[in-house]
Amino acid sequence: MTFPYQCLAARESTETGPGGWTLFGASGSTLVAQSSSGGTSTWTKPDDVVAKPEPKEEKEYKEEEQPPQKKVKLSQPPKQQNANFSNLIVSSDGRYIVGVTGEDKCIRVFKTDIQNQLQQLSERHMTRRPCSIALTSDDSIILCADKFGDVYSLPLLPAPDYQAPEAPEEPVQEAEWVPSATVLTVHSGRNRKTLEDQLKQKKKGPAPPKDEMKFEHQLLLGHVSMLTDIVTARTDDNRSYIITADRDEHVRVSRGIPQAHIIEGFCFGHEAFINKLCVTRSGRLVSGGGDPYLYVWDWRNFKLLKELPILDVVADHLKSRPELAATEATKVAVSGIWSVPHQNEILVACEGVPALFSFKVDATTNTSSAATEYSSAIALKGNALDVAFLPMSPTSSAAVVSIDNVHKPASTKEVREEKEVHRLQCFSSQENGKWQEDSHTSEALKSFHEQVFDVEAGAIGGDGSATGNEKGGLGSADDKALRDMLYSVENLRKRPGAED
Repeated sequence: MTFPYQCLAARESTETGPGGWTLFGASGSTLVAQSSSGGTSTWTKPDDVVAKPEPKEEKEYKEEEQPPQKKVKLSQPPKQQNANFSNLIVSSDGRYIVGVTGEDKCIRVFKTDIQNQLQQLSERHMTRRPCSIALTSDDSIILCADKFGDVYSLPLLPAPDYQAPEAPEEPVQEAEWVPSATVLTVHSGRNRKTLEDQLKQKKKGPAPPKDEMKFEHQLLLGHVSMLTDIVTARTDDNRSYIITADRDEHVRVSRGIPQAHIIEGFCFGHEAFINKLCVTRSGRLVSGGGDPYLYVWDWRNFKLLKELPILDVVADHLKSRPELAATEATKVAVSGIWSVPHQNEILVACEGVPALFSFKVDATTNTSSAATEYSSAIALKGNALDVAFLPMSPTSSAAVVSIDNVHKPASTKEVREEKEVHRLQCFSSQENGKWQEDSHTSEALKSFHEQVFDVEAGAIGGDGSATGNEKGGLGSADDKALRDMLYSVENLRKRPGAED
């Protein structure tokens, strides 16, 4: 069983004529590119060279001397860890691909040529793990949001003559850290847990110094909570904005560069974590996460326009597919929202749900009213992971959906029994607004699907077979790594009583 594509991205390719396209996919730590003409290329991160430990010299002993009782164990070289892609975006001109590998906290920039060969131009290691990236409208700056709540700007193409500022000669001596809580101020279970954590932190001693980023970057803004997504928007009067979301139910609208420190306002309404933001073709903002609703915003005026009942839609769809044997849906975790090109429509994916859900979002530019309606569910053969749109004509696109071919549909833990499951499904929009499976595009992506890689941090063995126990569960450390990489959205949900 092959490893799924956890990330997809696409661009228009006019080199081979109108209607040309190139699809990019990340399977573990490998990037794959295929054009409409059929050419395919791959990129894999080179293995880091690990120096072998030098054998210790054996001491010669005289006959009357006794050898040491303890044997010294030679240290083993550290195990190489794959750096799997977690984000993948394409510049608006289609010339550059920007990807994030989470394990090494690295932002990688690739350039593609007319043969779609991938050439890595730069790799920049952040001090904190990036959770989302975006490009400004002119493709000159990368916006990187990390899990500690900060947003940095980095030039897409680093300046060759940039020199990092010199570090201070003498480190500043920090005062001894003292926990803010004491046994006399503990009044609740949460405070007791906080005190225990602070005492453990004190025993560990001061934190090691944070590695400095030696490349050009700038801190733009920050949240007091974990950031989950970032998007950019530009209004008719040519003003740019940065919209960010976090785990603490906040949607913040900030001005664009160079005034990103100025907060225009907040969109309040969520009661659970926010995971995804999407700016539609009509300029509306759609947000979703752990709530039973999607929210449609007039973000310029911070006004909630509509609530879309995503939980009810998911529950009804699962009931209509008894072959899934899924339990009744009592909560959802939105894992993706995509705006359909050339249409006022969005596609929505939820974690562990083998379907996409289409909503029509229509808004007028002169008033703040918006009409939104649920359109249909697109049944999939596996849980939806990512979506990319291939331009087929100036007014139509085909949706390519990456599905989880390792786990059973509607499950994030049980392994499939089928050995050969297609990793991609393709759909085209019909005149009646419904989506229908597109066999022609699926056939064109046959070589893209047939790419097989040896992925260490996943449920794939060296022979390409799935690894799982006989009961169909995932138990090994590598299997857990795969599950964590594909299904991490629900972990953002706060435990009951966490705010007490």
